[in-house]
Amino acid sequence: MSRRAPDPDHPAPRPVQVDGLCDAARTFLSQPSGRLLGAQAAVLAAIRATQGRPDRVDTAIVAGVVLWWPLQEWLAHRFILHAPPRRVLGRTIDPEVARMHRAHHADPWHNTGLPMSFLVPAVPVHAAVWVALTRNRRRALTGMLAFGTTTLAYEWTHFLTHTSHRPKRSYFRTLQRRHRLHHFKDEHHWLGFTVPYVDDLFRTAPDPSTIATSPTVRTLGVEDESLEAVPAGA
Repeated sequence: MSRRAPDPDHPAPRPVQVDGLCDAARTFLSQPSGRLLGAQAAVLAAIRATQGRPDRVDTAIVAGVVLWWPLQEWLAHRFILHAPPRRVLGRTIDPEVARMHRAHHADPWHNTGLPMSFLVPAVPVHAAVWVALTRNRRRALTGMLAFGTTTLAYEWTHFLTHTSHRPKRSYFRTLQRRHRLHHFKDEHHWLGFTVPYVDDLFRTAPDPSTIATSPTVRTLGVEDESLEAVPAGA
């Protein structure tokens, strides 16, 4: 049976309670993903500092990461995190990141962190990709630091959005409002996050008053794990 989603302005049960940003930061760093991403950013920053001052190429790399991040965030959210399980040639295709995301939608105040089974192997893969792209240690470190820091910023902001913290700045209020609409109103809209306005680009930020509450916002349309209702290639 489908769950009826509560109003995004009055979601229940209660979010994680935090007493200010310092308390939120302590809670965030108590989570494995927060510790791993924080340590990665610190180590990369220390190593990059030994490679000289940033130049125009480094600036271009950072700018490229900043521009690419919100686009890949939307694309990954839409096509990977929300991908239903499928059977292909008799095998079940259901990545853990998608399963974890369904668990997050089922209980939006929990399961906010990226799974360690995804993050740990992603670290060496991330390094290898930047080395292959740049073929230069300094440039690779710049790219790794930029992307790693952006990932940390995403993870921290996503965690904070699912707590009792009330942002003071309008940008972060918009971010929180849209993300909660995604969780409690309709899972097909408001797919952007750190740059919520990317939804305006992809036309996935409608007036909430024109959208009916989705009956599958908590399940993402996967009522169970039997896969019987999910045809291959759907």
